[in-house]
Amino acid sequence: MPIETPAESTRGPISPAEHAEDPDHHLWRNGRLWWIAFTVHLPGWQKERVRFSLGTADLDEARARRDQVLREYPQARGCELSLRLDGRRGGMQGRTGHGQAA
Repeated sequence: MPIETPAESTRGPISPAEHAEDPDHHLWRNGRLWWIAFTVHLPGWQKERVRFSLGTADLDEARARRDQVLREYPQARGCELSLRLDGRRGGMQGRTGHGQAA
């Protein structure tokens, strides 16, 4: 089961690019541009889903911009990231049988 990991740990900041199974974590292509999506935890047990365009069609540039956003966003906005780094959720990846009885 996927675990949502806070961006800070007792050992210091987590580097999402180094710990992710999927190098394209938190990215998706919408038309020709790459977008980022992640969740932040706010004071008072609130959370918010953040999504916006990275303004590039180049995957390598999108990864670099994503890494910069994930590093800088929490401090700039006064929140804590909640990152899923163990692969994509949902879809057909990792499923066997595709709905057939086992």
